[in-house]
Amino acid sequence: MKHENTNYLVVGSFVLAVIIALIISLTLITGRGGETKKYHVFYDSVAGLKYGTLVSYEGYQLGQVESVDPVQHQGETIYKVTFAIREDWKVPNDSVAQIISSGLLGGISINIKEGVSKTPLKEGETLQGQEGADLFAAVGGAAGDIKLLIGDVRKFVGTLNKEAGLIDDAKQLMQRLDNSAANLEKMLSPQNAESINEAIESLSALSQKLDKTLTEVDQVVHSSSGLIEENRADLKRSIRLMSASLETVSQHIETITYNLEGTSRNMNEFSRQIRENPGLLLGSTPPKDKAAAGAK
Repeated sequence: MKHENTNYLVVGSFVLAVIIALIISLTLITGRGGETKKYHVFYDSVAGLKYGTLVSYEGYQLGQVESVDPVQHQGETIYKVTFAIREDWKVPNDSVAQIISSGLLGGISINIKEGVSKTPLKEGETLQGQEGADLFAAVGGAAGDIKLLIGDVRKFVGTLNKEAGLIDDAKQLMQRLDNSAANLEKMLSPQNAESINEAIESLSALSQKLDKTLTEVDQVVHSSSGLIEENRADLKRSIRLMSASLETVSQHIETITYNLEGTSRNMNEFSRQIRENPGLLLGSTPPKDKAAAGAK
């Protein structure tokens, strides 16, 4: 009977130790420990945000999302996100709470981008919010707009073929647009996912080429006033699509670069942990420190 009670005591102690270790691990993972203070931020869209979503400060985990509540503002629905971070951490009042992805396939989190103000936010105040961008959605949208633009320009070139003096300029324009579309299709292919940094540089070069192309289109339009009257509606639509594409790319370059840098840091940290303890892949505990054991 005593032996059986001892077994119960050992098993119960082991289960209690596992529960305590789990609670400590969850506390460390969420960046919470001790007293916290709460702040608010408003977003138009909160896809992926929920209770427990990690909150970091320049990549350093400080806390988590406490609640997401819809509110009405000027007849539209926006979302109030309340999050808690460590009480001893000071946040400048011009800081920005960004919605980011931890990697190309990672989850959503909130990262506080540090401001330059010397005045810290008080508990319960509101941070400025900034929603994240999807790299492939932004580039895919730009590619679709450019393809529509190419179709419109082809129609315009068909009309310009009647004027021998404008054929050369039109062919050069078509060649540049075809090259731009080909570069975008290569950048969106799965084989180039690992070379996304080089793709961003190509996208910047493409923006410069499109600016130059827009200038050349204006020159062609001025030199063929009679033909423009027949194709004015198509040409205006083409210019609007090109401007929208360039604006989409320029607005999201900073967020795209930040996400890529975060992905690189996560992969480096993952590789380091695996090299130090390959047993992590099977869920084992870290190896004991032989030097520490010898000292005891």
